[in-house]
Amino acid sequence: MNDGKIIIDKIISDAEKVAAVTISQAQKEVDALLKAAKDKAHRQLDQMDRDAHSEADRVKSKEISAAEMQAKKAILETKQEILAEVIAEAEKRLVSMEDAEYAKVIGGMLSRLDKSLGTEVIVSKKDAARLAGVVQENGFVLSAKTADIEGGFIVKNGDIEYNYSFESIITVEKEAIRQAAAEILF
Repeated sequence: MNDGKIIIDKIISDAEKVAAVTISQAQKEVDALLKAAKDKAHRQLDQMDRDAHSEADRVKSKEISAAEMQAKKAILETKQEILAEVIAEAEKRLVSMEDAEYAKVIGGMLSRLDKSLGTEVIVSKKDAARLAGVVQENGFVLSAKTADIEGGFIVKNGDIEYNYSFESIITVEKEAIRQAAAEILF
């Protein structure tokens, strides 16, 4: 019976050795899989971290850009408001000049006109009396008809009217006036 016990002990011993080797190999595989999984998780976390920082930088850059654009827009709107006020003030000053100074400005405008445009000059009701002499001095005829304008005049040639009212001149020359005023103010 000893022989049977020796054989059984030998089989058990061999089985234990095989089991130990198998367990050892399995443990090594488990350790390798765990290490690979941890490495993969670290790489993914690092990539997620880089992606998050990249996204945060992108969002930050976008917000800064939007804020800068809003600031530029606000500055531009303020400048445009200032220019509009300057143009309105200039028009107001043109219309409210003293009679002699106003007549001199209108006389200067009339003296530079080509009389082939016409010789009949239409002014506002309030300007008829104060501009009658200047109109005649420059070789034009003051019309009995008046125009609904704040200042300046209209030259009439038959059915054609050339509008030299201050409002019309400012409207036509608004961009050039804005540029000149912007250069002075800003």
